[in-house]
Amino acid sequence: MKKINTFAVVLLLLIGVFQIIPRSVAFLSPLPIHTDIFDAINAKLNQRSNRYHVYKERSIIPQVYAEVSLGDVNAYAVIDYDSGRILSESNIASAVPIASLTKIMTAVVALDLANPDEQITITEHAASMIPTKIGVIPGQKMTLRELLNASLLTSANDATQAIADGIDAKYGQPVFIKSMNAKAEFLKLKHSHFANPQGFDDQNNFSSVEDLAVLSHYAMQYPLVTEIVRKESQFLASDQNHKQFDLPNWNGVLGVYPNTIGMKIGNTGDARFTTVVLSERAGRRIMAIVLGAVNSLQRDLKASELLDMGYQMTMGLPAVKVTEAQLQAKYSTWNPFFK
Repeated sequence: MKKINTFAVVLLLLIGVFQIIPRSVAFLSPLPIHTDIFDAINAKLNQRSNRYHVYKERSIIPQVYAEVSLGDVNAYAVIDYDSGRILSESNIASAVPIASLTKIMTAVVALDLANPDEQITITEHAASMIPTKIGVIPGQKMTLRELLNASLLTSANDATQAIADGIDAKYGQPVFIKSMNAKAEFLKLKHSHFANPQGFDDQNNFSSVEDLAVLSHYAMQYPLVTEIVRKESQFLASDQNHKQFDLPNWNGVLGVYPNTIGMKIGNTGDARFTTVVLSERAGRRIMAIVLGAVNSLQRDLKASELLDMGYQMTMGLPAVKVTEAQLQAKYSTWNPFFK
């Protein structure tokens, strides 16, 4: 009888304790909440499957095409876009800094986790981003669609941070960077890791030519990404939510190499100058990736040479032979703050 009474007393005490604790505290369990949220996020990240991979055919036939003189470049490839066949490459599996090519992953993850027309409130943190920025204003609102235009066209670091901050706010915790790496794992990217949404130099932010080819092909399955990256510019008129923005596309090959339809450029101190370029001629799509060029001019010249090589190898098409003067003329049309 004594044991039963003791048990009853302990039980009553425990009931009393839980009655005293507020419900909002008594049922607060961070681990299950985080787990549940990321389970839901993972389901969204994994909705659009990927079967694309790149490969290089072995051949006993000597290659009759001259290698592109790429000079001081970290890595490159020219790829038959639809089949994934690598036509020429160097260091495609090397994990290296990639600068703003990171924003390709940012766009993919953002579109997995939010609707393009969702409004995102600009944070002080986003507005503080440098050096490439469009001047977003804290407290103003922009849609994800508008922010993606700024991120992919003008490579705006402030707009890109606004996307990440907006997604984190939507889910109530810092999920964006974790989602970028979860997406990389889902896509089976073997040499990639992300530490920030912009592509700032960081020892934990890197990728490879091979991985970028897979990621870029995957990103072009998103209609909004395809729509954005082929545009020369986008004007966002002022409205009740934000000021106006003029967003040039800083892909120097666009409009210079025939039928270029994407995709993204970047540069930082460690990565130097990087690009993924996609073009279509005579129904054939060729992708060129250049990482670590010494400047924007050399990057765009080399990308153009790679496209020429790709079309010669696959279809025997004559080389376009983009010139330095053509690229300089294109650069001169951009905003004066571009360097």
